[in-house]
Amino acid sequence: MELPLFYSLLLAGVIIVVGYAARWLLPPTRLIERFLCQLVAFTGFTIMLLAARVVPSAPTPALGQTSAFLTVSAFKLVWWLALSWLIVGFVHTIFHRQLRETRLAQDLIAGIAYTCTAVAIIAYVFDLPVQGLLTASGLIAIVLGLALQSTLGDVFSGIMINVSKPYRLGDWVIIDDSLQGRVVETNWRSTQVLTGSNDLAAVPNSVVAKSKLVNASYPAKAHGITITVRLEPAMAPARECVLLETALLGCNKILRTPPPSVSVLALDALAMECELDFFVATIEDTAAAKTEVFDLVYRHCTTAGIRLAMPPGSPVALPPGGTREPLEATLRRLLERLPLFAPLSEDERVSLVAKMKLRSYKPGEIVLAPESVAKALAIVASGVLVTLQDAGPGKGEVEVVRLNPGDCYGQSDVLTGAPSVFTIKTLTRTTVYEITKDDLLPVLKERPAIAAELGYILSRRAALGEKILENQIDQEIHEAGLADWFTSRIKALFNLK
Repeated sequence: MELPLFYSLLLAGVIIVVGYAARWLLPPTRLIERFLCQLVAFTGFTIMLLAARVVPSAPTPALGQTSAFLTVSAFKLVWWLALSWLIVGFVHTIFHRQLRETRLAQDLIAGIAYTCTAVAIIAYVFDLPVQGLLTASGLIAIVLGLALQSTLGDVFSGIMINVSKPYRLGDWVIIDDSLQGRVVETNWRSTQVLTGSNDLAAVPNSVVAKSKLVNASYPAKAHGITITVRLEPAMAPARECVLLETALLGCNKILRTPPPSVSVLALDALAMECELDFFVATIEDTAAAKTEVFDLVYRHCTTAGIRLAMPPGSPVALPPGGTREPLEATLRRLLERLPLFAPLSEDERVSLVAKMKLRSYKPGEIVLAPESVAKALAIVASGVLVTLQDAGPGKGEVEVVRLNPGDCYGQSDVLTGAPSVFTIKTLTRTTVYEITKDDLLPVLKERPAIAAELGYILSRRAALGEKILENQIDQEIHEAGLADWFTSRIKALFNLK
């Protein structure tokens, strides 16, 4: 081997080794710096090869010495491999922020690059004819294609899915109205879907490509829900629609924008069929939102004395007439629904029913202001109220929760004497039944032990996110425990031992 050729190749080898060593020494997170090292090394390597009159894209000439021929061929082999690695590194650097989304495309580009490199090495390094190889490869490809039709169908379907992008990683999809879940990965063979039951379903890409697919996360994550309710036509349809709209207004798990709506689908002598349309933030909230809507429809209809109608074609018919129950039964039912009064006996609840006082409010009226102490525990009989809390200077008030028939407010104020941290106002015409501290006193006097039970219930409600007495929790509470603190406040306020 000539001396200039030897030194040029030696320098080319040093450059490529140093460049790739520097690349591997850099942290994997510094992708751009790693690619630049690779690019500089490849460029220097190429320059030195050309300086040594070694052209990678030309067959290796006969140099007279076997060692020289093998050395030049080896450097050309390294050049072609370095070129394919450079292409793959460039693609990986460009799409590193979308690694999971573009994994299939990156694998495809890498496969093409390595295949072309292999053909170039055969043609230019080993100086072998590639026409026969390509012909044989074509025959082999036909045989493999017939044997692997299903697998190849999944592969090409995966390519088309990545090109058309009907969904992205993290989107919630519904496939053929039977399978739904969140897309966690798309590979050569299948699409991985994490279902609502936390099971991983691997759906072949060919099945996804042929199926009806609904992307519930695009263009917006908000998801529309429609449910049907059948009511007895006990009043004018417009009034019953207003009642259902009030139930939707009281929901905490649905979106306010777009606004929910109620429409009448059918009306006959036995039933009025209504359709309730509303939106939730994500499709995962569907089950919880539908449960809340059905619960509030039942509570508001029961309060208004309207019964749910029987299903169409049912052989059983409801007796005529409404379900308006006596006032005493209504008040007892309101008390029975509240966990706060679960420790009381039936006779104690009956005694409280006789002392409950009715109050009515107009829409938009403030029923409890912050820093004030409620004089009575109020149980909502009809209508909807909203609980607001000050979010801080310049931020105004934020909504905490909406109250519906069967809910109560003011319990911590009355039982502990602590001021409210919330603003509570009505959204619709509202009626509540109040129980004052003086009316609760006889019950607590007869059963002092019930104070501990009430303290535990109040502490559980505070721990579950209602933030009761949030601004009043001090060192005393942390030392004694929230339940004990509530109990001690109740006993002190009612002079219980």
